Amino acid sequence: MKLFGYTVSKEAGEKEWGFTGASLPRYQKGGSTGVLICHGFGGTPANMRCLYERAVSMGFSVVMPLLTGHASTLAKMEQSGLADWRRDVDAALDKLLEMGCEKIFLCGLSMGALLMADLAERSAGHELIDGLMMICPPIKMKRYLRVSSLLAPVIPYVLTADSFDDDPDKEMYYGMASSKLAEIEKLSACVMHHTGGISCPVMMVEAEKDNRVDPVSYTQLAEHLPAARHEVISGAPHGIPYSDKANELCDLFESWFGELDKE
Repeated sequence: MKLFGYTVSKEAGEKEWGFTGASLPRYQKGGSTGVLICHGFGGTPANMRCLYERAVSMGFSVVMPLLTGHASTLAKMEQSGLADWRRDVDAALDKLLEMGCEKIFLCGLSMGALLMADLAERSAGHELIDGLMMICPPIKMKRYLRVSSLLAPVIPYVLTADSFDDDPDKEMYYGMASSKLAEIEKLSACVMHHTGGISCPVMMVEAEKDNRVDPVSYTQLAEHLPAARHEVISGAPHGIPYSDKANELCDLFESWFGELDKE
């Protein structure tokens, strides 16, 4: 059975994907400035390798966690949720603090961008976060994903491909546990409700050819965060860090956080 051109499968929950060490969490003790880098829904730290390496080259301490239910099976993802993912990023922030970081930046892709915004909001009042980069934040998902969320009770799993073709930067689920899309919608609502808690400088990075995020997401965020900087990467797909536009993203990352680090 097909849904929006993708394969619908009730057996996909136990599919083995062949994840390697590239998908494991990464940590690097560097200087007193730290950055937490978070992958997206269904993704892994492997997808954010280019940003991790750029942050290390800048002398930052870096923590890049693996979110619960990821790099395993879709059935495991189905058993995880927002509470788990919040604990994951909270633990990552604690690790940066344990490293002695005096300045902390947050950077996330897609759902990871929302988790980073949510972390900045929940840290309000503690003066912990000094800068935030949100890459392709799904404040509003594309219609096919919203419909998939509604159909989750009868269509638990959707596959978009069979594998990641041995490309370590693209290790992720090529599919989803449909019920978890509701967790993204819940997280998005939380972020929009508490944007007033974000007091640090914010950059939003939009992929021009994003097939997952409705462009209205940036308009809605800008209404609540009028001082936020908005950059569009021409021709970029949703997964900018593991595309041919990765260097452009890394250059934005370096210029943005490099300037903030000087303040």
